[in-house]
Amino acid sequence: MEKILRNIIEGVSNNYGKAFFDTITTKLHTSIGADFTFIARLDLDAYVSRTVSLVAGGNVVDNMEYSLEHTPCADVADNSVCLYKDSITHLFPKDQLLVDMGIVGYVGVPLHDSDGKVMGLTVALYKQPIKDVEFVKTIFQIFSGRISGEIERTEYQLNLESKVAKRTAHLEDAMHSLKRTQTLLVRQEKLASLGGVVAGVAHEINTPLGIAKTGHSLHVEQTKKITKSFADNTLTATAMKEYLNQSQEIMSTVTDNLERAIDLVQNFKYAAVDRIDDTVHTHNLNKLVTRVTTSLAAEFLRSQIKCSIDIDGHMEITTHGSDLTQVISNLIMNAAVHAFDGRGDRKIEVSAHDMGGSFELLVTDNGIGVDESIRKTVFDPFVTTKRGAGSSGLGMNIVHNQVTGSLNGHIELISPLAGGTQWKISLPKRLTQPVAHIA
Repeated sequence: MEKILRNIIEGVSNNYGKAFFDTITTKLHTSIGADFTFIARLDLDAYVSRTVSLVAGGNVVDNMEYSLEHTPCADVADNSVCLYKDSITHLFPKDQLLVDMGIVGYVGVPLHDSDGKVMGLTVALYKQPIKDVEFVKTIFQIFSGRISGEIERTEYQLNLESKVAKRTAHLEDAMHSLKRTQTLLVRQEKLASLGGVVAGVAHEINTPLGIAKTGHSLHVEQTKKITKSFADNTLTATAMKEYLNQSQEIMSTVTDNLERAIDLVQNFKYAAVDRIDDTVHTHNLNKLVTRVTTSLAAEFLRSQIKCSIDIDGHMEITTHGSDLTQVISNLIMNAAVHAFDGRGDRKIEVSAHDMGGSFELLVTDNGIGVDESIRKTVFDPFVTTKRGAGSSGLGMNIVHNQVTGSLNGHIELISPLAGGTQWKISLPKRLTQPVAHIA
């Protein structure tokens, strides 16, 4: 007995899972001299038994499932040890499987889970009468605890892996959902920004067009008067000279304002293209920033902000103009909305420095600065000190994602000792590799 136990223990000491079940079943099979030996897991709800490992004639074979009805296993399921030295098919004639296999002797020992409930069984089948039933029973009982423990451990691991897989799938779905939401928010932000530009440009255009219309109306009235005087033969040389002088002044004013309107429309055209063109182009940095600030002129006028640009006219950058335009616009508007509460002499400056292979772009204001409570989390989503005033707290998160994503750059918040806020952006002069565009 000792030699047999040592042989079985040594054989399974470093095995787990399927390897453990196949090894211990084979060892038990050889030790007890059975024709068939198997370990099975019971499904009492379905009233079936499913083998975990099955050995026939000394070889591990494919597992099987069978009904517990009319079988000796039904008693095992009720927590009974089944010992039948001989004539098993006479006692269970309806167990067709035993009849077909020519089984004579049967030993079945229940396996218990950690709560003491029957979870499975270990079975030995013989085609001849069993010589020592108690020996087989004892061997099975000695290893039943280890077998039960490994079944529970294996099932726990499988359940854990299944839960991890489901959690991973849920997280992946959540990540995809967040990506889609981020894309939608960026698009909405761009549309909202473009809408603000349209409103600002419309306001700007109305002024020169209004002046031109007024000048045109005045010229029409003066022309009617001079025509009537000519028809009545009351037109004097002095009146004609005054009419010509006034007409020249009016036409000059109308021309200047119409050209101003044309310039605004042209600038809006470029600004709109900058905001929606997702491809990589080479841009004059000064002109790109100028188009952004010009499109925001109405906001500067309304908020009494002076915006200046300090960028060399020869600086060129090859990048996603739409994202860069959006970043600059968002930073300027962020300053306009948050930086100047209760402050006069409001100033914003956009400047750039050539750093060799990159540009350092600075957006600086002389406002109240970023609240210390959010400086470390300012780029996180939904961070804002003005949620009650309608701010979503997504603006700076979108800026950060665009700078570090499609623009392949870096952005940081600087809090100058003199006060105010400075956003420092480092951007490559040329995007040297394809970068996923955030749009």
